[in-house]
Amino acid sequence: MMSIRQNALKTPDVVLCALVCLAGVAVTFLVLILFIGSEQRTVSVAFQLEVDERFSRLQRRFNTQVLKLDVVRRFFINADDVTEKEFLGFVTPLAGEDEAYGWVPRILEKDLKAFRAKTLLKGTSVFSYHEINPVTAERVPLSSRPEHWILLYLLKRDDVKIMPGMDILARPSHQALMSKARDTRQIVVSEPLKMTNGQSGVFFVAPVFKTPPEAQLNNDDLQGFVVSSVRLASMMEQGIPLPSLQRLNVTLSLIDRQQQGENIYQSLAPAVPSALYEQRLLKVADQNYLMQFRPSSTFMLANSYTLSISLIVVFGAGLSLLLTLMVYLLITQRARALSLVDERTQDLRMLNITDHLTGVYNRRYFEELMEHLLIEANAQYRPLSLIMFDVDHFKQINDRWGHQRGDNVLKSLCTRIDSATRKTDLLCRTGGEEFALICPDSELIDTRLLAEKLRTLINTLPFDEIGQATCSFGVATWIPSESFDAFIRRADTAMYSAKAKGRDQVQLADR
Repeated sequence: MMSIRQNALKTPDVVLCALVCLAGVAVTFLVLILFIGSEQRTVSVAFQLEVDERFSRLQRRFNTQVLKLDVVRRFFINADDVTEKEFLGFVTPLAGEDEAYGWVPRILEKDLKAFRAKTLLKGTSVFSYHEINPVTAERVPLSSRPEHWILLYLLKRDDVKIMPGMDILARPSHQALMSKARDTRQIVVSEPLKMTNGQSGVFFVAPVFKTPPEAQLNNDDLQGFVVSSVRLASMMEQGIPLPSLQRLNVTLSLIDRQQQGENIYQSLAPAVPSALYEQRLLKVADQNYLMQFRPSSTFMLANSYTLSISLIVVFGAGLSLLLTLMVYLLITQRARALSLVDERTQDLRMLNITDHLTGVYNRRYFEELMEHLLIEANAQYRPLSLIMFDVDHFKQINDRWGHQRGDNVLKSLCTRIDSATRKTDLLCRTGGEEFALICPDSELIDTRLLAEKLRTLINTLPFDEIGQATCSFGVATWIPSESFDAFIRRADTAMYSAKAKGRDQVQLADR
């Protein structure tokens, strides 16, 4: 109804309403642009400060972890022989929550028994040599190999489940990391690994050699490794105030895996869609990490200017609508009158082209449709088929059951036909009990199958009040350049041929 009324409005009236509305919208939009630009700059500065503070804090924390491990390494380099008591006394003040430190000496196969006896005499806690099966994660006896890297001393501040006496060489991930530290003679950091407590963590490994690194040495100078592990979530979150944690979404990933979208850490605060984004390069020992920062809902809420925007929009929209409504009210009476005329015209049009009894198209509209479709089929070389049919012995139905029941049969018949045909098929009533079904884009074979389907549908389902009734069908497909009358005549002839041959059947028209 609204679209009809709008179409009934004159162009000058529509233009006038549009100009008034657009003027109000333009003023509102200009104010919004200036306001949003100012607020976006303010929010961007606040986000930048938040990111700088968080990154500097995390950078110091990772660097401190490396420095602590280097201090323990120098302790082993400068000490002739470190006992477990000395190790624990030195490392305990350094270890924080969720951290573990260990000493992994290098022991040759032939020295295993002598080494264990020596360490036990020095007061080292009782331990047994073992390794972890990388497949089953179970403790098994040591395998024979030229050398072993045995975890001798261990200080843990969390629920790390490894025990002294374990051979690190049995675990491929640890072996590769320590071999790298051995070859480079530098502190190295692992990729995030699943720790024995089931959480994600990182391992720091520092090799300890007998002589200074500037001398030309070989791997036999290796005494062992100082190792530390820390839970990654603890490194990223511990000591940071909860409000600060909730304001930023932080992800940590390795540089070489960033293209694959693999994050090794994801903060609990989810990111929200926003143009605000910062990234920083974090270098820890031999690893390069990419830190990405996005605002969370908490940050956006704390820096939201939605209320101010809403007030501006509401005020501007209200003013624009008020002015537009005043103009619109002056011209709606004429628009309503024109829309009512158009509605009545449409109603008359429908009454003129439909059959008052069945609701399908009437004969007049059938002829108009056929003329139009024939022109289209001729121009576009598209197939066009026609099914002519009528109810067998319809006069007897009227004589026996009465015209009211006969009319009900015609209405039920149209309902069945409509439910079994395509939306593009057009059903028309061309006479008392005669009908035509126009089938655009349908070849003769497909149309014949459709006619058989309709014949079966009518024949097998009894009609209310009278029982079974049948129809005879004639099917024809238009021949290029064939006239309307000739086309109709062929379909009609086929239908009468079906009647002559016993009714309740489908006959194809001659070409």
